[in-house]
Formats: sequence, C-alpha cells, structure tokens
Amino acid sequence: LLLLALSAPYWLSPNPAADAVGGCPLDFSWANFTTAAAACSDGAQRAACCRYINAFVATSIARYANATGRLGVPPAFSEMCLSAVSDTFRLRGIATDAAVFCGLGPKIRVDYQCAGRNTVLEMMQSPSFNDVIGSCRGPLSLDITCKTCLNYGIVYLRRLIGSDDNVALSVCRSAVFVTLATQHGVLSYDDILTCFFGVQGITTFPGTVSVTSTPASTPNVTVPSDSSAPKTKSVPLPQKHQKPYHISVVPGIGIGVILLAILLQIVLVVLIRRKNKELRDAELSAQSPDNAFHQGQSWRCAEGQSPMFQRYSYKETTKATNNFSTVIGKGGFGTVYKAQFSDGSIAAVKRMDKVSRQAEEEFCREMELLARLHHRHLVNLKGFCVERKER
Repeated sequence: LLLLALSAPYWLSPNPAADAVGGCPLDFSWANFTTAAAACSDGAQRAACCRYINAFVATSIARYANATGRLGVPPAFSEMCLSAVSDTFRLRGIATDAAVFCGLGPKIRVDYQCAGRNTVLEMMQSPSFNDVIGSCRGPLSLDITCKTCLNYGIVYLRRLIGSDDNVALSVCRSAVFVTLATQHGVLSYDDILTCFFGVQGITTFPGTVSVTSTPASTPNVTVPSDSSAPKTKSVPLPQKHQKPYHISVVPGIGIGVILLAILLQIVLVVLIRRKNKELRDAELSAQSPDNAFHQGQSWRCAEGQSPMFQRYSYKETTKATNNFSTVIGKGGFGTVYKAQFSDGSIAAVKRMDKVSRQAEEEFCREMELLARLHHRHLVNLKGFCVERKER
C-alpha cells in the first residue's frame, strides 16, 4: 500500500476522508440535501433530481481531486464508494429508487476516467483544454458566458472521444467540471456548479474566503498501489468570486450607459452643426457675387427690354402652382406647370431643371425672345422669378 499525504484548502474539510462513509474517501459533509431531497421525492422532478445527484458526486470528486490530483477514487474503492454514497443519499432523504433511476453506478460514477486520462494534470495537458479554461473565465452566472463555456467543452469532448457514446460524454463532461473546479482563482465554485448541472444551493461552504492550501492538517489516507496512481498533487479549488463579480458588473453597466449617452450626444451635436452649416451655405450662396451676377444678369436681360415685367417670389410661385403639381408641358431646359395667382390670373410657369452657366444663358435668351416677339400663337411674358437656385 502507498501512503499519500493530502492537503486541502481552508474551506474544504481538513480531512476529506474524515467524514467519509464506510471507508470511502469521498466526503459529503459540505452538502445541503434539502432541495435535492424535495426534488427526488416528486416523480415529476426526476430530471432535476438526477442533476442534483450528479452535482453532489461531481463536487465530492472535485474536493477529492483537489487533494489527490485524481479524477475520482481508485478502482479498488469504486464498489465500496458507490454503496457508501447510496447509503449517504438515503440517510439524507433521497430515495433509493431515485438514485437507481438516475443511474448511480452505471452512469453517475465515482471515478471519471476519460479517454485514458485519470488525473487532473492529464486532462489539462490534453490538446485544446486551455481553450476550455479560457472560455470559462468570468462570471458563469451570466447566461452567455455559461453557454460559451459549455460549447467549448462540448467541442473539446467531441474531439477527444470521437464518438457519440452518451455515457462516455457524460463521464468526460464531469471530468471537465472537476478539472475546472481545481483551477485556483479562475472560477466561482457556485457559478460553475450552476452552469454545468443547473442546480443551486447544494453547498454549505463558508462565505468568501481565500482559497489557499494549508498543510496544517495532512492526514495519511491509504489507497491501493497501482501503476496509474499519481504522486501527491495539490491543486487548490477556486475562490468564490460570485459577489465581487456582481459588484463589478453593476458599475460597469452604468459606465457603459453613460459613455453611450455621451457618444449619442456628440453625434447629435455634429449633425446639428452640419445642418446649420448647410443652411448658412445656402443663404450665402444666394448672396454670393456669382449668384448676384446671375440674378443681376437675368434681371438686366428682362429689364433692358421692358420695365413692365413683374418679379415674383419663389414662395408666391410655389403657392400658385400648388407646389408644382400640374404639369402641362416640358421643354429642353425645364418643365412647364399650370399656375393660378392670387389675382385670379392663370399662367404657365416654366421651371428650369437645374441652374448652370448654360442654363442661366438659356434662361436669359428665352426672356429676351419672349420680350421681343409678339404673336397670336405665342404666349406673352408676364414676369419671372430668380431666387437662390430657382429660375
């Protein structure tokens, strides 16, 4: 027989085997069976009952792995531990038929041998396991973080096992849980329990305490000597970070909302200034020398022939044409609309499509021709409108 010295963190039982039942090194003194017993006594909650039983066993193995580095009890202890665990569950209010229904033994085992890996170190050294650890960092109490962690775990297991053996996947999934649970300071223990098994309130661990390995109590536990037995390893379980995470998330959300509000305000100010600039540019363009030249030119073109032409405002013209709604013709440089002015007179208003040097000259020539020519088949020029970019 090989004697291994076991060391445990402060909040673990000083001696994992001290509270063991029937010589089994698994300890359940930390467990709160109240909620699980209620679920297992209700036939409609069998699925929840099985998750509780799985979580209890996996947590005890995680505590054992933290002290020994093994992913479960040695093979020689397997049958003894299954019997001891079943007796413990029965004494704590979980019916024997519930444990049998959930597969304690065939499915829910007391050792998590996964694809030839028997220790935490072997799991951590397998390809891509670092990706699983990285994806599971952060508060697993958040749904999105938990789903990301589980998805990476599933991808890892599919590559590792390479089969659709549901029992093997379940055992290896629990092995992943145990390995993650032994990572000091990385995960919140309660969060990872909730994420992997969907259960809460099964532990009676103290509040937030520092998870450190204390060699003060190092009892000797006798285990069978076999070729796969690892040397003494102490991998501390994680701290309980749930409250600090919650405390840090709330200010983070508040800061994010404030930054978003500031960003929206900056965008709004930029848009307002851009619109004001466009309006100022439009006003300045109406008063610019180039525009004044065109207006003066058009005015002089008409004024040189007859001072009787009336100058209409754009607003007045828009009202007379009912916002340019009735089209009665179309020329080379514009569209002709029907207009009725406030004095009752009806006229044809030709609106240029666009203002350019060529169009400005065409506008001027057309006014000159209409001013000079008088014929019974040619309409008389009544007036014009030159305002901003409208002709």
